[in-house]
Amino acid sequence: MRRGDRWLVGLALLLTAVGLVMVYSAGSFHAFVVYGDSNHFLRQQLVRTVLGIGVLLACSRLSLRRLEMLAPWFLAGACVLLAMVVAIGHMSNGATRWLRLGFMSLQPTDLGRLAAVVFLAWWLKRRPVAELGFWRGMAPPLVLLALVAGLILKQPNLSSAGLLLMTGFVMLFMAGAPLKFLGAPIAAGAAIVALALATHPYMMTRVDTFLGFVSGGPLDHRGAGWQLDQSLIAIGSGGVLGRGLGGGLQKLLYLPEAHTDFIFSILAEELGLIGVTLLFVLLGLFLWRGMRAAARASEPFACLLAGGLTVQIGLYAIANLAVATGLAPTTGLPLPFVSYGGSALLVNLAAAGLLYRVSAMNGDEDALVKQRWSRAGA
Repeated sequence: MRRGDRWLVGLALLLTAVGLVMVYSAGSFHAFVVYGDSNHFLRQQLVRTVLGIGVLLACSRLSLRRLEMLAPWFLAGACVLLAMVVAIGHMSNGATRWLRLGFMSLQPTDLGRLAAVVFLAWWLKRRPVAELGFWRGMAPPLVLLALVAGLILKQPNLSSAGLLLMTGFVMLFMAGAPLKFLGAPIAAGAAIVALALATHPYMMTRVDTFLGFVSGGPLDHRGAGWQLDQSLIAIGSGGVLGRGLGGGLQKLLYLPEAHTDFIFSILAEELGLIGVTLLFVLLGLFLWRGMRAAARASEPFACLLAGGLTVQIGLYAIANLAVATGLAPTTGLPLPFVSYGGSALLVNLAAAGLLYRVSAMNGDEDALVKQRWSRAGA
């Protein structure tokens, strides 16, 4: 086995290191107020980082053939955990998304999104959509993908369910599915989103607040628009150079979830445009190297796995940044590698390890991507 792409590992670890610094800076005051210990969040994140590095190293040496064989069982286990969340999960902030396991908690949504990518890569290798058509090649994995998304939506977690479906659609396209096959599933997904909004008033309130903001209407600074307002204040006050690391003001209990969902806003406030640009460069380089690994894969499972994992991380990053800047309704999605959190960090570092493993098996020429576009143009 040739040596893999070290950029993938290096960039993932560098982003995680940025996250450690920003978790401490953004969460130290909140940790002191709530726990009486300003190092509480940093200590928790350090433990998760050490575990995550172990997971990354293990996945970088994992046999893709063995992972491929275990793909259906991996998805089945993730679905069981998601069903357990719905039945006996821990509720926080109106959502039931966690399983309490002794002294720690697990968010099975992250395992579910990883398992779904592995399963789709396994299925689409064996049953190519371009050869078997819609009903035999594409409909069965869509049903299973909808099942996983439905379990996530039940928590409720509309944003994660939506991004999972988007990842699946991109993987189907990468596998050769014609665009005409994707029209009906996309329309069905849009209808499900509309139904979820109609049956969950707090989601609809967030959407109404967002639509009012982008249409130029007044922002409800004291109500539903408080979080977005404080986020924009943080970003705007950073300027070019920022207030300096640790010098942010919005983290002083003004901006809710400053160390998790809105950690980008604190980074922008403290490190300014320069820090934001460097963060974008790191994320962009990681996504580029991930898609490069997918493009050079000579084996269908490896190509689809690398492409799906990279697209998924990219979608989460775009969604988080869009929320923080007011370009999307407020959701509970973390910024990959950077936000405080256990399950998400472990899964993202596992994805980086798998991308490295795929890159170690690749040649120097693009393989499946050329085949994909040659089929499309035929």
